[in-house]
Amino acid sequence: MSTAPTCAQIDLGRYPLDRPESPTYGELLADCEGQLGERGAAVLEGFVPAEALARIVQEVTPALPKAFYKTKSHSPYLIADDPAFPQDHPRNRKQRTDSATLAYDDLPSGATIDALYRDPAFCSFLADVLGFPALYPYADNLTPLNILLYQEGQSLGWHFDVSTFVVTLMLAEAEDGGAFEYAPFIRSDWDENYEAVGRILEGRAPELVQELHQGPGALVIFRGSRTLHRVSPIRGPRARLMAVFSYAPQPGTFSDPHNLKTFYGRTS
Repeated sequence: MSTAPTCAQIDLGRYPLDRPESPTYGELLADCEGQLGERGAAVLEGFVPAEALARIVQEVTPALPKAFYKTKSHSPYLIADDPAFPQDHPRNRKQRTDSATLAYDDLPSGATIDALYRDPAFCSFLADVLGFPALYPYADNLTPLNILLYQEGQSLGWHFDVSTFVVTLMLAEAEDGGAFEYAPFIRSDWDENYEAVGRILEGRAPELVQELHQGPGALVIFRGSRTLHRVSPIRGPRARLMAVFSYAPQPGTFSDPHNLKTFYGRTS
């Protein structure tokens, strides 16, 4: 995989990752931190310009048939059921997810998007936004950078993230559907707010649910461990393509074998 610097693939006029000492960079950080604090998500529209985005999509498209298709049933918490609650309780109520994941080792050699993933300025920027001294690529051969593929009728069920943050890049929107819907900060460290979670799962709380708009080329930094979210069903023949960048605060981090099997159908 490529490790060449890729600041040329970023709109540096709007997002000066190459000038971290500049006032404009400081303003960018403040804006991202403000968005994260207000709604749990920072959206950077046009982060990757159209020409570079087209090249990324062109490079990854031939590899998409290798993506691992999966349908799974899961609770909104993505962990084992809690026997203290009945099966129809929001804690255990099953959601359906069906999509496909292209693993890191199935990306084409020298892919532009991999160079972006490993770019030092990009990694430093994400660490600055999220408040880490540094962030490091995952060390296994499946997790670091994935392409999520949602085709007609497929969706991502309501859930809270297990990880503290997720970084994504929208590659292509669906013709219809495929909306990222979320309920910001619906639970806290001291209150699971099961009543509100249950109403959302049943479609009875539209006032709590927002749609996160993100066009092709938009980078999203998302804190989803306290925010219930989903991707609504895809409608139409055009697939939704999303790149997911995974980082860890410590070097040499490997994904759990169980999660590898779940997401990729294999552990190596």
